Amino acid sequence: MPTSDSTDTAALFAHGGSFRARRTPDGIVLEFPVLRAPGAALGLIAFAVLCGLMPAIGLSALLPLEPGNASAMVSLALIGGLAAPFMLASVVFAVLAIYLLANSLRVEISAGGIRTERRVFGRVTKTSTISREAITDVKPRIGARYQNVFSATPRYALVANPQDNRSKEVVVAEDLSGQALMVEVRTLICTALGIT
Repeated sequence: MPTSDSTDTAALFAHGGSFRARRTPDGIVLEFPVLRAPGAALGLIAFAVLCGLMPAIGLSALLPLEPGNASAMVSLALIGGLAAPFMLASVVFAVLAIYLLANSLRVEISAGGIRTERRVFGRVTKTSTISREAITDVKPRIGARYQNVFSATPRYALVANPQDNRSKEVVVAEDLSGQALMVEVRTLICTALGIT
C-alpha cells in the first residue's frame, strides 16, 4: 500500500498483527481473522471451568446416594438447585469463549461507504452496509470484551456512527491494541471514506 496519502501497511502490521490491511481498486479492506484475541477467550474458558468445577465437586460429595436415604435426596435437591445457575454460567462463558476464538470480521471501505461481514466458523452470521452519506464520524470505543487485567494497554474498537439515530452503528475495526494503532487505523478509514 502506498504511503503517499495514508498510513503505511508495514506500520499497521508492526503494531498489531491482529488484522490485515490491504488496498483495493475501490478503497481498503481490513480483515480481522479468527484467534485474534486468545487472551480474552482463555480467561473466559478458565472462568467457565471454575464455574462448572465447583458445583460438580460439591455434588460429587453426595454420591453415591443410598436409595432409601431421604435426607441425602433433599440435600442433593438443595445443592443441585444452587449448583444449576453455576453450571448454566459455565456453559454461557464457554460459548462466549468459543465465539471470541471463532469469529472473524471483514470490512470493505470505499468512497461510497462501508460493508462489513461477520463470520463464525466460516459461516456468515451478519452483514452490514452503511453509505458514506449516512456516516457522521468514526469513533473509538474501548472494547470491554478484549480487556485484560494483566495488561495496561487498552484495546479499541472503531464504530461508524450514522446520521440518524434509528440506524445501527457499524463496527469497522476491533481489537486494536493501544491508542497509537487506533489513531492510525482511524486515519486510514477516514481517508478512504473522505472524512476530514
